[in-house]
Amino acid sequence: MLRRARWIALFTLTGLVTLPAAVTPAGASPTGDPSTTTTVTSTTVPVTTTTSPYPFPLGLRIGSKGPAVTALQRALIRGTYWLGSPNGVFGTTTEQAVFAVQKVNNLPRTGRVDAATARAIMSLMHLPLHTTSGNAVEISLSHQVVMIIRDGQLLVTLNTSTGGGYSYSENGVSGVAVTPTGLFHVYYQVNKWDVGPLGGLYRPKYFTGGVALHGAYDVPPYPASHGCARLSIAAMDWIWRTGIVPVGATVKVYK
Repeated sequence: MLRRARWIALFTLTGLVTLPAAVTPAGASPTGDPSTTTTVTSTTVPVTTTTSPYPFPLGLRIGSKGPAVTALQRALIRGTYWLGSPNGVFGTTTEQAVFAVQKVNNLPRTGRVDAATARAIMSLMHLPLHTTSGNAVEISLSHQVVMIIRDGQLLVTLNTSTGGGYSYSENGVSGVAVTPTGLFHVYYQVNKWDVGPLGGLYRPKYFTGGVALHGAYDVPPYPASHGCARLSIAAMDWIWRTGIVPVGATVKVYK
């Protein structure tokens, strides 16, 4: 059952209010999470749009630009779907937000704004929360989204990609790519690329063993990681900049 999102004062029509000052990551950037690597080109492409009863036309997708995209981005932010500040460019960050909407509403994960996706965006509905008070990070494995909660209210919803369920054996490390469920806390964080035998994790926040919330270049709309919860590089930078998920933060992972 979906629930209607409540408007949160931290949001404005131009995005989220900046909290603490930015933290600049140290070190060079190797390749992202090693499970898969996909390069998305966000050059302008021809887009066919159709008349729409919504504040934005249907058919918007990667490469779309202009006031229609700005209207879409503002609607996504109202629904708690993080994408930074509206800039009129449908890039990978906006696509991540559209993926999250489609996941929450059990729609095909196309990254494009069709009629069903537009209705879902405007409905302001979200998944039921497991946290009714205080602050927490919730990771829904069945819907493949991360939800950040402040004072018992949903602050943002993010697309994620968790454990892909496959067996792996890489650089002397073997296992099955699963994300463990349970109640955890962030116990360690690294403010740079953290490179291990399975590849590099961008600014990770570890919450159990080697499993972390971290940035990656590739965050597909399906489970693909070795077990971590991948977020976009931009989303991970925002998490560090705002300090919204500090060491000690509660992390709830469930099916």
